Amino acid sequence: MSLTPRAVLAGSVFGLLLAAGNVYMGLRTGFWEIGIVTATVLAAAVYPLLGRRLDATDATITQSIATGTGAAPAVAGLLGAVPALELMGAAPPAWTVVAFGIGAGVLGLLLAHGLRRRLLEEEALPFPSGIAAAEVLRTHAGSGARALTVSGVLAAALTALRDGPGLVPAMLLTGGRAGALGLGVALSPMLAGAGALVGVANASALAAGSALAFFVITPILVRTGAIADVTFVSSAAWLLWPGVGLVLGGSVVSLVADLRAFGAGVADLGALLRGASRSRVALAFTVGAAILMVGAAHVGFGLHLGVAALVAVPSLLGAVACARVAGRTDVAPIGEVGQVLQGGAGALGTGAVAATAAGALPSSVGGQAAISLWSLRAGARLGVPPALQLRAQILGIVLGIAAAVPLYRAFVHAHALGSVELPAPTALRWRALAEAVGGGGHLPHGALLLLVAGTLAGALLEVAGRGRLRGKVPTPGALGLGFLVPAHYVGTMLLGALLGAWQARRGRGTAVEPVAAGAIVGESLVALIAAAVASGAGPR
Repeated sequence: MSLTPRAVLAGSVFGLLLAAGNVYMGLRTGFWEIGIVTATVLAAAVYPLLGRRLDATDATITQSIATGTGAAPAVAGLLGAVPALELMGAAPPAWTVVAFGIGAGVLGLLLAHGLRRRLLEEEALPFPSGIAAAEVLRTHAGSGARALTVSGVLAAALTALRDGPGLVPAMLLTGGRAGALGLGVALSPMLAGAGALVGVANASALAAGSALAFFVITPILVRTGAIADVTFVSSAAWLLWPGVGLVLGGSVVSLVADLRAFGAGVADLGALLRGASRSRVALAFTVGAAILMVGAAHVGFGLHLGVAALVAVPSLLGAVACARVAGRTDVAPIGEVGQVLQGGAGALGTGAVAATAAGALPSSVGGQAAISLWSLRAGARLGVPPALQLRAQILGIVLGIAAAVPLYRAFVHAHALGSVELPAPTALRWRALAEAVGGGGHLPHGALLLLVAGTLAGALLEVAGRGRLRGKVPTPGALGLGFLVPAHYVGTMLLGALLGAWQARRGRGTAVEPVAAGAIVGESLVALIAAAVASGAGPR
């Protein structure tokens, strides 16, 4: 078996669409899509149009390349660590981001293949999205593809009318101060699609956090004179701290509750090291990828080599834990693991910039490992050799990293980071923690108190949500994110989640993800074109 040209071409095109969507959606909402089902649906639709029969091997190669490419913005740190460094005035050069992303991506990929036998065969962890992709191929991917296409075309048309001649408003405002704060409903297909993907529970928690932030806390800030001008940007400088605290508090409790993943990870690392000693080629590639990642982080991200040596083992352990959690829950806590290590490094006195760079290591490696294992689970379900997927995944990583950096630059050139148009909530979390533990900025009076209060509240909510109140209290991560995202974004995401749930209840649940993916890709492509025009010379 080999990589067929049609599978490589299809996977590359679909992956680039996913990468553009993930950069745009990640910088606006803090969420991004793994895309494994979307890529499979697209492959099942496109191959018959070309007069080709889609077999399991070509479908798996297509989604392996596409998911590797689509995950590149997260693996390269373009949704968290890199924009956080930029907001702190320490923007890394583009070539170091590319080198870091390729090093972290290849290291995470090799880690995934090293864990494959243990996690997929011996322990049989489900990695549900991988199973879903395989089952979509076996059933009705064609109808999903039609839904994706129609959704994408409609989303692109609405976005063009909104961002071009302005025939469609950007959002429906309630007027007055509410309008200045951005309270309303954004007319954004991408946000509605993101809401459908995250589900009603997460979207409701986002809405609860947004309501608490903008209807309760912001009026208090206005009455006390803490903020003079009632805008999203001015209030966000305060709301950032309790929001980040809620996310961190929930993350710490979640990770502590899942210590078995870290315990098993120690055994996994031992087995990998013993296996690597028998494969000089694998060992050479692993060492080379690690050197490239750490070297790029040292030169471009401000990571001291001593700090890198200090966090090497915790980073690998965190990456393994991410993979294990993804296998059981279909959610990889890459941001949480990264920020825990970021906080630990900052507490040791490394400084804000170096702490952020340290946190990027497990986040990037763990993200790639989880993505690769989702793809490997689909391949195992369809009987595709892992070695063939390995080659496809390497191609996807290199292509994705090379494309993600100019995509990121295009959007950032068109819209300032931290603005209403590009709030970059994940980056705000990374910057806030860096400044709190590393002394990297001037904190507003009372910011640390708000951070501590939010952290305690987040921890209590997470504990309650794991006990008798399971399903009855909002998740602290989504609740905190509601503090960091403009309220009209949240309103649209909630609406999208409700529409997705309604469609699922009608017995059409399989169409929800393709429709949502089409909305995200359609708006993202038009927004990318608009960003290229605004920058004057296109992406660079």
